[in-house]
Amino acid sequence: MKPEKSSNALAETMGNFDSRQIPYSNLTDMMHRHMPYVGYPLTKVHVAGAFWTFVGIWTAMGLIGADFVTNILAIVYPAWMSYKCEKSGSSPTQWLAYWIIYSLFFVVECSQGVTARIPCYFAIKLTIMLWCMYPGAGNGSTVIYTVALKPGLQMLDHFMQQEGGDKKNKHSPPHDHHGKGSPPSGKEPALKKSSSRDSLKNGKHK
Repeated sequence: MKPEKSSNALAETMGNFDSRQIPYSNLTDMMHRHMPYVGYPLTKVHVAGAFWTFVGIWTAMGLIGADFVTNILAIVYPAWMSYKCEKSGSSPTQWLAYWIIYSLFFVVECSQGVTARIPCYFAIKLTIMLWCMYPGAGNGSTVIYTVALKPGLQMLDHFMQQEGGDKKNKHSPPHDHHGKGSPPSGKEPALKKSSSRDSLKNGKHK
């Protein structure tokens, strides 16, 4: 009885699972609709699981085209979601963080020696990218941006503001209160008083 209950619970869970939470769900749903009958009722979860298992084995073994498949899967869905986000006017925080993370991977891949020394590099990259694509709470884009990227960018912003303030102070001209042609403070009123007294004396003599 216990195995039957567990299998029924698993089947109910798989039946209630929303495959739209998985990136590229439209692709796997289309594959499910065109899947021929194999003697067993395949669900969308079965097709999605088989698809990502195949992709995972392909990228983990580093077969021909593994880098191309990884980059295509890491670009198409996020580009589409970025467009949908801009169209709906919703917050683009997740996808802005996603493209920053993707650009960091691109920088690492500029050195082929580094990627060649990391086992299953493309499988690891694809796993992280799929985690960053996840639309629910706790997705990789939000976590990585909040924990690692945002503090570093804040430090960089603070440093750039300090450098900008120092440059402004260096290039601003000093205020010269005792320059040529300007009398020192406190003497100009005395001259005015003396000139007024002289004019009064001259008037008396006249």
